Amino acid sequence: MTKIILAGGFGKLGQAIQDNLNEEYEIVGIVSGHQHESKVPVWTSLSDINVAADIWLDVSTPATVFDNAMYAIEHNMPLVIGATGLSDEQVAILREQSSKGVLIVPNFSLSAVLLMQFSQLAAKYFPDAEIIEAHNPKKVDAPSGTAKQTARLIAKARIEEPTSTKLAPARGEQIDRVPVHAVRLPGYIAQQSVFFGGVDEQLTLTQSTTSRSAFVPGVIRAIEAVKNIDGVVIGLDQII
Repeated sequence: MTKIILAGGFGKLGQAIQDNLNEEYEIVGIVSGHQHESKVPVWTSLSDINVAADIWLDVSTPATVFDNAMYAIEHNMPLVIGATGLSDEQVAILREQSSKGVLIVPNFSLSAVLLMQFSQLAAKYFPDAEIIEAHNPKKVDAPSGTAKQTARLIAKARIEEPTSTKLAPARGEQIDRVPVHAVRLPGYIAQQSVFFGGVDEQLTLTQSTTSRSAFVPGVIRAIEAVKNIDGVVIGLDQII
């Protein structure tokens, strides 16, 4: 049985993980910003943790994820990070400091991972692309980590340069010359569309998630994969 410390265990994704992990996995403690009733220990401070685990699984917040990650590295635990908000500088520190595997997953949804892979393929033929992503109003970062990673992958896969357009606030955030637009509305969990334009033709790729339970199969894949990873790996697509 794999023992897990879960950071952010009472957020919506954390709760879905608690409710849907199978008997092969045991959550031995939860790190949270607030105390909650639970069958396992709940710690509101990293200094209070008093059990060992096989894996640190972090689905907390941009404000806490880096400190959590450094704690896991210092205590020699393989680390799966599903929280967004790590800067490039912080990722570089994780690369330098880690002795066990670190798997950073912008999105645990398998359909989102496939969307990123399909976008890389399309970008070879359609360098002009824009991304629109939609999440619930409580999502703390915009654009999402998934959208940023998709934009970077599109840019990396391009063979030709994209068409230059006039920059303006309504044109979205430019990430490697891919405009990214973030929508925050009630009723959405996670949705992303990538629009490609060519001469007299268009291609649109869309994926959506209607329940956070959909992320759990990807979480399990990440937990298993990180046991065999050396260094830092970014993206579920790298391990499936």
